[in-house]
Amino acid sequence: MKYLCLKIKVNKEDLERTEGLLIENGFSSMMIDDPDDARDIMSHPDVYKYDYLNEKIAEDLQRTPEITVYFADDEAGREELAHAEKILAEAAEDEEGPVISYECAATGDDSEWLYKWQEHFRPSKAGSRIVVKPSWEDYDAKGDELVIEMDPGMAFGSGLHETTSMCSRALETIMDRERIPEERAAGPDGKIRILDVGTGTGILAIAGVLLGADEALGIDIDTDAVMVAEENIRRNGMSEYIHVQQGDLTEGVDYDADIITANLMADLVIRLSPAAADHLRSGGWYVTSGILDTKEAVVTEAIRSAGFSIYDVLHDGEWCAVIARKA
Repeated sequence: MKYLCLKIKVNKEDLERTEGLLIENGFSSMMIDDPDDARDIMSHPDVYKYDYLNEKIAEDLQRTPEITVYFADDEAGREELAHAEKILAEAAEDEEGPVISYECAATGDDSEWLYKWQEHFRPSKAGSRIVVKPSWEDYDAKGDELVIEMDPGMAFGSGLHETTSMCSRALETIMDRERIPEERAAGPDGKIRILDVGTGTGILAIAGVLLGADEALGIDIDTDAVMVAEENIRRNGMSEYIHVQQGDLTEGVDYDADIITANLMADLVIRLSPAAADHLRSGGWYVTSGILDTKEAVVTEAIRSAGFSIYDVLHDGEWCAVIARKA
């Protein structure tokens, strides 16, 4: 598929803030080129399996971080590109905004992007127990680790963003509590059901079932996300336990859950929280992320107003995840 790309150079201290600005405005098809990745390679020779350091690695440490955002090479894609440039221009003019520069690059083919990912994507932890690995890498689970096989893709990434990892950690915490009878938030039949809102790759639904949930339903408004999630669920042998449908939590979804995960963005979490309460049984858990820490207060207040109590708030960089429980 042909695409347009917008290349954004950004100071290291503004990298996460710029990424958050793009995600908050609906731009999620991106690649982040961060020199800290090279530092990670140098500090983990056992994981990346190198036995020498070349000049390219040393040069990588001096690079300016760069975010590349991808758009379809059609009329709609060009309109989205113009909107992204407008948002960046406004941010650059703000005295308290991130220090950035950007340019529209030439068109390309997404197979080039996917190949570049294959060079660098390795098995990685998403939480304490969940390990995500690509199909071309072998990995033997250690101790109580649970392995999800998932290849990176242009539209939905690898599922290893900080927000996804925090949601995975939250699920680990909740499922540990679910083993305690007096804390068990399950349906009348004793089964634990997960509803994953904005399922994307399906990673949280898969992680929840691996951690002990009996079944899950993933929903997403994006038809491509539904297809991606279904493929990942099939690949991990979960089709019997997890189903996916296109839809919006506020309409057309008939499913009572014991746990709802919603790794979206702050405004969507605020809007969907009342509907989440309607789909959760009493005592059910609500895990949300995609929330910049600057919006933590307004999001937690909205979640409380929807009938939840806040159990914990996790933080990673400029992101946070909220673990809440329905009375």
